[in-house]
Amino acid sequence: MVGKRVKCTGCSLLCDDIIIKSDGLYVDEIYGACLKGKERFDQVVSKNRILSPYVRKNGDLVKIQLKEALNKCIEIIKKSSKPILYGFSTVSCQAQLKGIELAKKIDGFIDSNSTICLGKVLNTSKQTGMALTTISEVINKTDLLIFWGANVAESIPRLLNKALFSRGKFRMTGREIKTVIIIDPVKTASFGVMGVRDISLKIEPGKDLELIHFLKEQCCAPNTIPPKEIAGIDSDDLRRVLIQLTNTENGVIFIGQGIVNSTLNSNVIQELLELVQIINIKQQKGRMSVIMLGGHYNMAGFDQVALSMVGKNHSLQFDNNQLVETSDTIISKINNEDFDCSIIVGTDAVSHLPWKLSNKLTSKPLILIDNKKSATFSVADIVLPSAITGIECGGLAYRLDHVPIELDKIVNPPGNIISDEEILSQLIEGLKTT
Repeated sequence: MVGKRVKCTGCSLLCDDIIIKSDGLYVDEIYGACLKGKERFDQVVSKNRILSPYVRKNGDLVKIQLKEALNKCIEIIKKSSKPILYGFSTVSCQAQLKGIELAKKIDGFIDSNSTICLGKVLNTSKQTGMALTTISEVINKTDLLIFWGANVAESIPRLLNKALFSRGKFRMTGREIKTVIIIDPVKTASFGVMGVRDISLKIEPGKDLELIHFLKEQCCAPNTIPPKEIAGIDSDDLRRVLIQLTNTENGVIFIGQGIVNSTLNSNVIQELLELVQIINIKQQKGRMSVIMLGGHYNMAGFDQVALSMVGKNHSLQFDNNQLVETSDTIISKINNEDFDCSIIVGTDAVSHLPWKLSNKLTSKPLILIDNKKSATFSVADIVLPSAITGIECGGLAYRLDHVPIELDKIVNPPGNIISDEEILSQLIEGLKTT
């Protein structure tokens, strides 16, 4: 059995150097994948795999045929006047496109996981601009890596291996010339990679904005003597950070979920992006860039698809088959109970949302499209099983640095399960003919 090089959809890094051995039915051996990647491939034969459609009868989920399940979904959707669609971060861009088409057809509201994550950064960048970079640029050129509010050692396990330890085309030396700065209120597993030249900043919770203000004021002034302490960080470490920002040739700030939700002050992301701008204006030696660390493997894809279709990256409300302005998000929609049915695609919304919102979400008819059992599966009214994208069907996905990656089909899905894209297409066609 010959090994085959494939892409991994275990996380948003979408590693393309994974070697697998497969007979076309099962993935027999996996080489090079992290624990998250291996778990993704193991999902093919996992005990929590959804292998057939279900409908809730007398309080219990009962197996039915796909055609019957689709018809029942169409019945619910046709009776709905305020449907919401949510998820779409673990499906292909083609499925995301169909999801937006469905929302448009039924005058629904559609949002992705990005809206409560790094979609906030994209929205803010409309006012400030954003200096983006790619993983390839990081590997080949970067000498300073700043992880802000991101425990990448556990959330995106192979990122440190690629970005920190790789020897790039223009950096013939690797770890020995790269400096790492980790800014986090908690000592996470990522701190385990710290070396002598690296800087660990255990910031006080919610004080990110205070640190950013200081760096903006003193940026590129390494001879400045900082005050005794800022945001719980002593003056010696602050001085070292200023020196690194001044001397770096190519630096990158990895923006994690920790800083996105670190404070109720919505200006924190804007201030951080402005800091990057100031560094690039004053810095004569090199440049600073940012990379947003989304968790789900195609979280960036929904933003790209939505922007290309309607010019807005999330929180899309349709009326009379046209996009309309709204200040709502999926959170406000559920909290205000401004919906009468939901279509959840590729995410465990019940587990991810606070109990109060989950309780409201499950009070109305819920349709789930997914490939694995979850808390949302347990409370859904109709469940449609889907093939695993990147393993049992192909499609396009966007890596965390917004580089498009084409995913390939590796094995056939069990029981002729169809893809998320095909499920959504059949719902659209069913609504046309009924």
